[in-house]
Amino acid sequence: MPLKLCLYHHRTLYIVTSSRRAEAMWKAVMQGRDSILQMARPNCPHKFSATASGVKTFSAAAHSGSATQPRRQRLGQDRITSDGRLITDPQNRLDADSAQSSTDAATVGLKRPAGVPATAPATDPISNSQLAEMVDFVSGCKRLLVLTGAGCSTESNIPDYRGPKGAYSTGFQPMTHQQFMATEERRARYWARSFAGWHEFAAVQPNRAHFALAQMQRMGWVQDIITQNVDRLHHKAASRDIIELHGTTHRVICMSCQEITPREEFQQRLEAMNPEAAAAIKRMVEAEQLLKKRRGPLHPSTDEEIRQAAEEGNVIMQPDGEVDIPVRRPDGDVELKGAGEHFYFPPCSSCGGILKPNVVFFGDTIPKPRALSAMSLAQSCDGLLVVGSSLQVYSAFRLAKAAKQADASIALLTAGWTRADDMADMKIECLAGEALSRLAKEPALLVPRTYETAAA
Repeated sequence: MPLKLCLYHHRTLYIVTSSRRAEAMWKAVMQGRDSILQMARPNCPHKFSATASGVKTFSAAAHSGSATQPRRQRLGQDRITSDGRLITDPQNRLDADSAQSSTDAATVGLKRPAGVPATAPATDPISNSQLAEMVDFVSGCKRLLVLTGAGCSTESNIPDYRGPKGAYSTGFQPMTHQQFMATEERRARYWARSFAGWHEFAAVQPNRAHFALAQMQRMGWVQDIITQNVDRLHHKAASRDIIELHGTTHRVICMSCQEITPREEFQQRLEAMNPEAAAAIKRMVEAEQLLKKRRGPLHPSTDEEIRQAAEEGNVIMQPDGEVDIPVRRPDGDVELKGAGEHFYFPPCSSCGGILKPNVVFFGDTIPKPRALSAMSLAQSCDGLLVVGSSLQVYSAFRLAKAAKQADASIALLTAGWTRADDMADMKIECLAGEALSRLAKEPALLVPRTYETAAA
């Protein structure tokens, strides 16, 4: 269990921890040794102070002349303006920048394992002691709920939103629901970008994290999975009964009659209506395949192979010699200059209504039945494992709050700061795929879960 500070002095153990499980465990240990436990929460008006001899003592702290509990830092509220733009609260940006600065400093000198893409964060590998804690956490839960975020898919070469190489770090501004519904020009811009990125996004494969969760679900150690991701990688890994909290890009929905269309079918309709764009995308794919075959740094202005490919029309080269390769986003679209110009998209074939990806945009609301189902799982679980999510979006954070209020234990497997750090019983910062793949191979979890094995 994570402890903020631990000291054994004169048969008294002093700890500062936010974990009730840690408190109960150490109480039992100290009672068995006929010793005393002194415990404080991190936010309570107590602290440890160092004496001249180096021994730390447990004492009351005067906060500005008062022993009152310090106020919790305000978390700002993002908002949608009257014209549909997403405005991030400056306080949130400040908090995120501070947290990111700490994360960047902590990752200096760290390297990714071989074969792990640059979209994944650089972290230390999970230690044996942390792995043992994870095994105890999973095996000790009768109903374990897993909540996954973008960090679960970074090892599949899908960027996250708030990481060092995330979409927001590159200046990405997501289109809001209000903007999408407002004008046909904005919808054309969205569908053009989505059309350009779909060929690669649809081909992305699950990584070790997805397969490990699917295996633990088959073995009965994971009961339910809720994902914030729209990539369908949990489905590809053969997990079952997934709640896609924010929907999926693999379906298109009519905003009038609610008819659902598979995205592959819709992609074919877009291709038929935009043959020139389809040809440009084909050239882009060929360019990417050509660039992936090269080794070492790219120098388009002097690279004869790529220059020849440009003359043949297989790659897009700018006048300054730079190859125009678009930036990919976590939801599968790409950042293109002039996206949406002369791009055509169809209405609903049944009622003529507006077609939209079946995804919860900023400014949109999660469908009530889905939100109720997710909340029911959070309130009925006795353990919540958060994988690769900062829980910055309230629709996910509220599930962690509900689980905690229902006395569930919370474990965070996320690189970097999360909104639930203060309420977690355990936090491990490492790659989700590396940690979960090792976890799923632990002998205790290779046996199908029964009430007998869980009790043992």
